[in-house]
Amino acid sequence: MNRALVVYESVFGDAKQIALAVAEGLATRLPVDVASAREAPTQVPADVRMLVVGGPNHAFSMPRRSTREGAVRDHGAQIPDTGFGLHEWLDMVQLPRAISAAAFDTRMDRPTLITKLDHAARTEEKLLRRLGATLAAPAEHFFVTDTKGPLVDGEADRARRWGQALAELVAARPANAGG
Repeated sequence: MNRALVVYESVFGDAKQIALAVAEGLATRLPVDVASAREAPTQVPADVRMLVVGGPNHAFSMPRRSTREGAVRDHGAQIPDTGFGLHEWLDMVQLPRAISAAAFDTRMDRPTLITKLDHAARTEEKLLRRLGATLAAPAEHFFVTDTKGPLVDGEADRARRWGQALAELVAARPANAGG
């Protein structure tokens, strides 16, 4: 049976909320597993047809050790291992052939100039392509009200709808379709 996997990194809980909402949407068509990057398999099983990855923007990109340490120090984030997150997982994971993928990030919607420079989802997409995944849809950006959240009203619902749309795309592709 074909299924989906959602892998996330969350510093204050907002990206986790989005990951869970995306999984709810995916579950309308596919069985789905959700895992933090620390808990995700480093060998994605062959029956996974859709991989969705996401996390927050930190200093214009994906979180890294120094930005995770800053979140702990400056904002009280509870991060068990500041040396490992989604970027590190994407650097080591092995994906099955012909897997579809999508990326998301969480970000503030202001100041406008800064949000145009945020690159977390773009970096996620680059790493997914490097792993041989086919991007099923452009990256999606979900908004938070401040550094520590919460999500802007309606974002979890929008994430559910996006997950459902991704599931429809995957369900429409033949199981043996190449990437």
